[in-house]
Amino acid sequence: MSRSLTILFTNIWLERHAGSEVVLRDLALGAQRRGNRPIVYTPTIGPFAQHLTRRGIAVVDDLRRIAEAPDVIHAHHVIPCGEAIIRFPGVPAIDVCHSFDHWVEAPAHFPQVTNYVAVDEACRDRLVHAHGIDPARIVTLYNAVDLTRIPPRPRPLPQRPRRAAVFSKAAAAAPAIRAACAALSIELATLGPQAGREIDDPERHLVEFDLVFASARAALEGLCCGCAVIACDGRGLAGMVTSENFAALRTKNFGLRSLVRPVTAQALIDEIGRYDCEDARVVGERARREADLDDLLDAFAKLYAEAIEARRAAPASPAAHAEAVTRFLREYLPRLGDPRWESLAEREAFAERLRALEAELAFVNRSRLFKLGRWLRRLRATWPP
Repeated sequence: MSRSLTILFTNIWLERHAGSEVVLRDLALGAQRRGNRPIVYTPTIGPFAQHLTRRGIAVVDDLRRIAEAPDVIHAHHVIPCGEAIIRFPGVPAIDVCHSFDHWVEAPAHFPQVTNYVAVDEACRDRLVHAHGIDPARIVTLYNAVDLTRIPPRPRPLPQRPRRAAVFSKAAAAAPAIRAACAALSIELATLGPQAGREIDDPERHLVEFDLVFASARAALEGLCCGCAVIACDGRGLAGMVTSENFAALRTKNFGLRSLVRPVTAQALIDEIGRYDCEDARVVGERARREADLDDLLDAFAKLYAEAIEARRAAPASPAAHAEAVTRFLREYLPRLGDPRWESLAEREAFAERLRALEAELAFVNRSRLFKLGRWLRRLRATWPP
C-alpha cells in the first residue's frame, strides 16, 4: 500500500515474552519500519510492552485515549477486538485466530470484520466448523519470524548434537527430555517463561544450540536460528523436523494436530537418533525462505487495502452494528459464575504449571515402574527353582 496507514493492533495482554505477544511485537515493529503508524491496545499492560514503547509505539489500556480513528484494526483476541470495533464503528477490521481451543481466540462477529485469518489448518477449521464463519472470508497465513533479529550462528551444526535447549511450551515435557539428553550425554538448558527463564531475545541464545525441543511458533523460530528441532510439548510429540515432513508440519504450525505421540524418554531418544546436521541445515534455510516476516507483512498489507476498500464501498449498517454489539455483550460480558473471567491470567499460569507437574509425575511413575520391574526380574533370576 502506497500511503502510510494508522493500524490499531489489539492483544488481550502484553505482560511477558509469549506467543501472541511476540507476534504482535514483530508485526507492529515491521509495520513501523514500512512507514506506517501502529498503535497497540491491550487491557493488560506489562513489562513486555516496553519493546514497543521504547520504539515510539503508543500502547494504551483505555481506548478513549485514542483521539483519532485508525485506518484499520488488526485484531488478536475477541475481547479487545470487540472493544476496538465498538470504539471505532466506522473502521474496518481483520481478526486473527492463533489457537484451536483457547476461548479468547474465538472470532468477533461484527460486520466490520472483512477477513478472518487462521495461522494453521486447525484454526481455520475452528472458525468454519465451530463458529460458522463463511470459508470465503477466511485467509490462512502461517506464522513468520523476524529474521533481522537473528544473529549469525557462531559455528555450523556438529555431526552429533552436543547442546540442546528446551524452549517455551516444551518445558511441560522437560522430565522426559532431560532423561533422553542425559542418556545421550547431551548438555541441556531451558529457555522461556514456561521454563522459568524469561529472555527478551531468545534468538540470540538459540543460535548457540544444536538441538531445540519446541512447538508451534517457537519451533519455527528454532528452525530459523539454524537448529535441528524436535517438535513436542506437554500435549505430545511430532518428532524431528526434516526436509520430508517440514511442509506438512508447517500447515499444522508444528502444534496441536501434529503432536500425536506420547512424549517418553525412549521416543525422544529415537527422534534424536534421526539428527542429521546436513538435513537440519537444509530445513533451516527453507524455513528462513518460507517464514520471512516481510512476506507476512506483504500479505497483511494486501488484506488492509482490501478491508479499507470493502468498507468504503459498503459501510456496516447501524442496525447490523447494533446487533453485533448486543451479541458481543451477551457472549462476553462478565456474569456471575462465569469461569472464563475469574483470575484469567492466574488460571492460565496455574494450568501451565499443572501440565508440567503432571508430565513430571507421569515420568517419575514410569521410572518407578521400570525400577520395580528390573528388581522383580533380578529377584526372579535369583529365586530358587
